[in-house]
Amino acid sequence: MNHARVKALKRDGKTVSRKAVKSGRASSGLTPRSSPMASLLTSPSHSAAPSRVASDVSDDDDELEADFDAMSLSGHSVGSLPEITEDGSSNIDVQALIDQLQDRKHSNNELREHHLGVFIRLLRTQYSPETHNWLDAAADDLAEHFLKDGDRAATARERLLNLQAYCLLVGTAEDLDVFESGFKVLKQIIIDEDDDDCRSQAIIALCMTVLYGGGGEEAALELMEFFIDVVQSDGESIQAYDNGPIVAAIIQGWAFTASHVSDFSDYADVALDAFVDQLDGGDSDVQAAAAFCIALIFESSRSHEEETGEPFQLGYDPHRLADRVGELLKVSAKSVSRKGRRELRENLVSVMTSLERGVGPFYSTALYIPDKESHVPASQMNDNGQAEYGYRGKIRIGNNVAKITTWSLLARFNVMKSIFRGGLHKHIFANPVVMECLEDAHFQQGPEVETPRVKGRKR
Repeated sequence: MNHARVKALKRDGKTVSRKAVKSGRASSGLTPRSSPMASLLTSPSHSAAPSRVASDVSDDDDELEADFDAMSLSGHSVGSLPEITEDGSSNIDVQALIDQLQDRKHSNNELREHHLGVFIRLLRTQYSPETHNWLDAAADDLAEHFLKDGDRAATARERLLNLQAYCLLVGTAEDLDVFESGFKVLKQIIIDEDDDDCRSQAIIALCMTVLYGGGGEEAALELMEFFIDVVQSDGESIQAYDNGPIVAAIIQGWAFTASHVSDFSDYADVALDAFVDQLDGGDSDVQAAAAFCIALIFESSRSHEEETGEPFQLGYDPHRLADRVGELLKVSAKSVSRKGRRELRENLVSVMTSLERGVGPFYSTALYIPDKESHVPASQMNDNGQAEYGYRGKIRIGNNVAKITTWSLLARFNVMKSIFRGGLHKHIFANPVVMECLEDAHFQQGPEVETPRVKGRKR
């Protein structure tokens, strides 16, 4: 998959273990909790009165809808933000923020967490092109601080918020080069961290560092190899043996990284072996994530064949793998909740259809009778010339709708949604990083076309 976003991959240690500095976390600072928060939030002299920071922006914001959200394979195990109700603006005094976060003498962890929450909420929900006027110049200093406290802050909550702020920063600031420092620190956090939410967020942060923080395609391939080592060891290589949520997050990180790499044909067979092995595991999230990656690898092989005339050299027949996923569907459904059972079924059925038909995610083979004047693409006609409903996965931003037609796009959208959450609608048409990441999401304006009349359902 040769996307223009690979231009962000510009170029191509071991830190002190958290366990060695753990004693330093004990002092959370019994200091006054009040601080002039207003000094962090500023408004340019030419601007109107400061707007109010949204008191709550949920993951399911009405302005951002993905029709397949209930079936999504993304893991939202990064925790929720505190309720923020302070008045703020789209401009922030970054130096005052850094001073407040670094001042261990006059602040405690609760106050620092609050400041971080305000920063995160502002960057998510108040983003505009003018945000770069104050953000980009201070991005290096902010990244250095977020990485440091994401590694060594006293509480898991503060570490998590620093890692969330870091992901937002890398996903927003332009020309940010944090690869050299970020790669080593984040990789060590994944190994040393004892909080699963922090670990999951560090995995996303590591991907963003490589892909949008100054890494190159060689670094992306190295990261994919690291993730495969973790999968092959069932998490043992990062001291997370048999930890389902972390292994699932690693697999999702692999998918996100692979969706940016133009050619990983030399690594595909080993990766496929690892994911097929995970289908025999006992964790449904890991199985679903592994199935996702299997579909992504075969999709990449098809794209590679279109570009070069040669598919990946894979030792599996996709139709037999589809049968294997079908068997897994019957067994796994018994061990999860009713809601989880429905999501797992949708995910695995989608993978089965993809492997059998060579299509993208959430493709419906349900038949319908098209109107006489309507045109049905050949890709949505079955072997008998009957029209199929086609792709059900959609990104909806107000009146703008884009279909999800590839596993690659779905992998990238899942991560962007986990980083920006309900504020993604503020970024998706204006933030250069997000626009680059989701460049192949082709939005159409106006009301969505009515659902075709279904004739009969298969999958």
